[in-house]
Amino acid sequence: MLEKPSKWRAGLIGGAVIGVVAGIPGISLINCCCCAGVWLGGLLTMVLYKNEFTPEMQPLESSDALILGLVSGIAGAFVSTLIGVLILAILGPVEAEFLRSIIEKALERLAEDGSLPSDAVEQLREQFETSLKDSASVSGILGNLFVTLIVYPIFSILGALLGYALFRPKNPPQQIPTQPA
Repeated sequence: MLEKPSKWRAGLIGGAVIGVVAGIPGISLINCCCCAGVWLGGLLTMVLYKNEFTPEMQPLESSDALILGLVSGIAGAFVSTLIGVLILAILGPVEAEFLRSIIEKALERLAEDGSLPSDAVEQLREQFETSLKDSASVSGILGNLFVTLIVYPIFSILGALLGYALFRPKNPPQQIPTQPA
């Protein structure tokens, strides 16, 4: 039997997809839905890997999906951080400005409705501004990388396991031999 194909190619391509989906402002909103972009990257990784198989190779196993998900999740964390830093350097804090406009509108509504006292709204506004400033610092970027190095592999593994469940070769039902009476 032939050896299984290398997991690096499929894992790195899946990681690049995760990084692009998570790193580009606007598209990254897909991840607001249970990290859907990361799930899809893990699923894509599994599909790419399965397509490299030939009938003479060892069968696909769930452990392959775990390793592929881990590789693509880690690669995706680094790629998304790199893309985020490049966008921050070239275009400035695009996502921060988008979030600022949404939060400002929400805080204005809360203040108008009387849902929150005006001093609480002001505290929230100050805290949000501090968070935005910190996120663009080196420590904020490294903190983001640390979190994504934990979260992305988890969801990418789930996506790869989903791909394994959907695309694994189905074994024919086993015939139970009957003893003649």
